[in-house]
Amino acid sequence: ILNGYDTKKKKLGIDMFLKFISIHELDFSLSWENGWAKIKNLSNFDKYMTLFWFMGPFIYLIERDPADLWLTIICLIFLIRCFIKKQWTWTSQLWFKSALALWIFGLFSALTGPDPLFSFTQGFVWIRFPLYAAAAQVWLAKERDIRIIMLLSMMLGMIIMCMILFAETIIENKTRLTWPYGDTVPGVYLAKFSLPLFCTLIAIAVSQKSKVGIFSGFIGLLSVVFSGLTGERGNFLIRACGGMLAGLVWKPKILIYSFLVIIEVIAVLIIALARPDLSNRFGKQFVEHIPLVNTSDTNPYWGAWRGGIQQGLITPIKGIGPSGTRNTCINLNTDLPIWLPGKNYCGNHPHNFYVQLFAETGIIGLIIGCIMFGSIIFTCYRAREKAINCPMSATAFVVTFAMFFPLQQFGSFYGQWGNLFMWFAIGFAISQFQDWEKTKSNFEK
Repeated sequence: ILNGYDTKKKKLGIDMFLKFISIHELDFSLSWENGWAKIKNLSNFDKYMTLFWFMGPFIYLIERDPADLWLTIICLIFLIRCFIKKQWTWTSQLWFKSALALWIFGLFSALTGPDPLFSFTQGFVWIRFPLYAAAAQVWLAKERDIRIIMLLSMMLGMIIMCMILFAETIIENKTRLTWPYGDTVPGVYLAKFSLPLFCTLIAIAVSQKSKVGIFSGFIGLLSVVFSGLTGERGNFLIRACGGMLAGLVWKPKILIYSFLVIIEVIAVLIIALARPDLSNRFGKQFVEHIPLVNTSDTNPYWGAWRGGIQQGLITPIKGIGPSGTRNTCINLNTDLPIWLPGKNYCGNHPHNFYVQLFAETGIIGLIIGCIMFGSIIFTCYRAREKAINCPMSATAFVVTFAMFFPLQQFGSFYGQWGNLFMWFAIGFAISQFQDWEKTKSNFEK
C-alpha cells in the first residue's frame, strides 16, 4: 500500500477525485500526499497500527463484536505503548481526569451496591472508551493530514452504509431498517459514527458556491434521507440538528444555508408522503412520546426516565452501581414519590445519560460526569479556536455537543454497542485539539 500508492492513485483517478472535493481550507489531495508520506516515515509498528485504525469504518459495518475487538485492541496497545515509552502527559487533561474519576467512583458504587459482581463488570470495561479517545488524540490521529485520510475512509464507509440501506429499502421496505446488523441500529452509524464527516460536509456545502459545495451538500442530504428511512427518530434528530448547527459555525452563506435547509425539508416531506408509516412515527407518535411533554402512565419513554429518577432519589449520594437499574427498577414502588407523575417503565436502563448517572452513581457521579461532558465539549471548542479556518476542526465541538445534549433519548451510558459508535466520533473530534502538551507546559511554568 505504502510503496505503490502513487501508481494506483493515478490509475484509479483518485487524485482527480480528491482535487474535485478539495477546498483551500481542506485540501484532500495535498493531505493525501502528505499523510501517506508521514505514515511511510513512521516506525513499522505505528505504521501498521495507523493502517489498522483506517479500517475502523469498514469493521464497524460488520457487527458489534469485530468493532468491539478493534477498539479494545487499540486501547490495550495504546496503554502498553504508554508504559514502554513512559508517556503519560496526556492524562493531565481535564476531560480524561474526570473520565478516570467517574470510572473509579462507578467501581466504588458497584462494590457497595446490591449486585457488586454484575455492576463492577459493567463499570470496569467502560474505561476503554475514554482510552480510545485518548489514543486517537495523542497517538493515531495526532497529524492533521492523517485525520483527513481517516475522514475519507469515513466517507467511503458512510456511502457503503447508504447503499446497504437502499438495498434493504428496495427489498424489504420496513419501517425500521436492520441491515447489516440484524438489529434496529443502522441509523446510529450515520448519526453518531460518521457525524464528524457529516458536520464537515455541511459546513463546506453552505460556504461554497462551487461544485465542491454541491457535492458535499448532496452526500450530506443523501445520508440524512437514509437516516430518516431507518426509522430511528433520535438518531435522525442528532443528524439533522447537528448538521444545521455545523452549517452556522463555519463561514456560512445564509442564502445557500437557507436553500439547503429548504431542500432537506422538501426531501423529508417527500418521504413522509411516500411512507405514511414513517410520517406517523416521526409525527404524532414522536410528539406523544416526548418525556418532558408527556408524563402520563402510558408513556414508556417518560417511564424509563422516571424509574431512574426514583432510584436516584433512593440512593442519592453514590447510586446503585453501573447498570444496576436494570435489576432494581421492577422492585421500586411506583406510587412513590407521590409528586413524581407517571409509572415506571423498566427496560435495560433509564435511556438518558444524566438520569442514569444519577441513579447508578448518585449525585457525585452525576457531577463528575457533567464535568467530563463539559470538558470534552470545551476541548473540542478550543480546537475550533486554534484552527478556525479548518471546517473539520471548527465543527468538532458540534459533534460532542450533539452526543451529550441532555434532552434526548440515549442508549446505556455503560452499554457496549452504542458507546462503540459514539466514542469513535468523540475520539475523532477531540483529536482536532493538539495543544494539550503546550497547555500542560504553560501550566507547569
